[in-house]
Amino acid sequence: MKSIVMVVLLAGLCTGCATTGPMYSTVRNSMPILSQELGRIIFYRPDTLFGAGMRPDILLDGRKVGASRRGTVFYVDVEPGTHHITVPAVMYPGESKIDIALRQNETVYVKTSIGGSSFGGRTNVEVVDSAKASAEIDHLVFVAEPVK
Repeated sequence: MKSIVMVVLLAGLCTGCATTGPMYSTVRNSMPILSQELGRIIFYRPDTLFGAGMRPDILLDGRKVGASRRGTVFYVDVEPGTHHITVPAVMYPGESKIDIALRQNETVYVKTSIGGSSFGGRTNVEVVDSAKASAEIDHLVFVAEPVK
């Protein structure tokens, strides 16, 4: 009986962390076309259970553009050039940072994931090629929070 109660409680907790909305696969063809003068950065985080409750902010050039939320994807259209992506640490001191060079009419995919330890998580940030990203994002929830 105790194990049944634990399973029900765990399921309830996991459901409470879920983000709802349309799947990326259903909205990708209706997203606004990328301007020839701008570049697009698509941020995503796979739907993994580890670190599910952690939702650190994602900063682009020092400005919050979204959050690293489990199982979600969103995009930002920006001027071409070098951009600084920073994700503050949730449990560890410091932050995760990468720089990306973005060209006109280019799309770059940035994957975030929670790295583990016995004390909590640190958000990993990496640029992913379009083939790998396309295979990983179709089943994620699209979060309509693009910032221009």
